[in-house]
Amino acid sequence: MFLRSPRLPSSRPIGLLIAIGFFVVIAACALAALLVPHAQVEIRFAVVGLIAALYSGLTADLIASAATGALAWTMATGFLIDPAGELVVSGGMDAIRLAAIVGLCVASGLYGVFRQRHTST
Repeated sequence: MFLRSPRLPSSRPIGLLIAIGFFVVIAACALAALLVPHAQVEIRFAVVGLIAALYSGLTADLIASAATGALAWTMATGFLIDPAGELVVSGGMDAIRLAAIVGLCVASGLYGVFRQRHTST
């Protein structure tokens, strides 16, 4: 039953959750740019990924979690690797970062759904 319908009916619209996730990702990128030196790209990605995953766990929505992960990857790739704001995909490492950030956000969203189901029953 859990695998068949992983999302509880919610009064929160998905579009609003994705929009809030966008602003969370922007804030995470700004925080990573301010706190982590430019040479430490992977740590910058980790900061953005962890903040996006925390938000995804709070939303408890798989679609919003996946969208937030994809937004986190595009913003981090475009603004934390290339400060000019150009989204340049350079191969294997970018694919690994995409899978890691989206996977982390979806896993956190699944945990949020699981936690929400067990606290509501």
